[in-house]
Amino acid sequence: MTYNSFAIGNDSSNTIQLEGAIFGLYQCRGDLATIDCSKCIRNGVSQIHLACPFSYGATLQLEGCYVRYEHFDFLGKLDTSVKFKKCSASSSNDVEFFRRRDDVLADMQAGAGAGNGFRVSSSGLVQGFAQCLGDLSSQDCSSCLADCVGKLKSLCGSAAAADVFLGQCYARYWASGFYPNSSVSPSDDQAGKTVAIIIGVVAALAILVVLLSVCRRAMGK
Repeated sequence: MTYNSFAIGNDSSNTIQLEGAIFGLYQCRGDLATIDCSKCIRNGVSQIHLACPFSYGATLQLEGCYVRYEHFDFLGKLDTSVKFKKCSASSSNDVEFFRRRDDVLADMQAGAGAGNGFRVSSSGLVQGFAQCLGDLSSQDCSSCLADCVGKLKSLCGSAAAADVFLGQCYARYWASGFYPNSSVSPSDDQAGKTVAIIIGVVAALAILVVLLSVCRRAMGK
């Protein structure tokens, strides 16, 4: 299973949420093998414990999976706010690149929204993938990805590679040679790397791995 959500200590018949209620979810990349998904989630849970001890809520995005828990019910609620973005320093002014990029983004948006919430696409030397959280309807997934694709273009402009993570969906594209290990299926080792995504622009630049985590230390924050 690539997606799962849960609630603990919450009385759904009571309109007032219990102070001790916890809501959470995890989700793996749509192309991740079950065994690698399990390893990624275990790694994510361990890293949340280290990065956000004693927190009321936390969010962690890894290369292969996503883990979040909160003291309030966020499940199934559309959130298109930008949580993280990364644009490559290298850019392109090639008309063909933009045409290929836009084809990939359009295909990801349409395919993920109409399918199972995950889509891999390529056109020429441009590749990409997009995914929605599993609790979104097809309509909300399409809406989220439309916002995500729009923000990729507006925030990263002519970047040769870019990632944008919204509250409930994300999209990534890159030109061949600008993203290390550009196969869209992550290896076991890649799946557990914390993502701040990044794009190696030239051979001398190694992949940048940054912990993307949000810790909420107090109730209401």
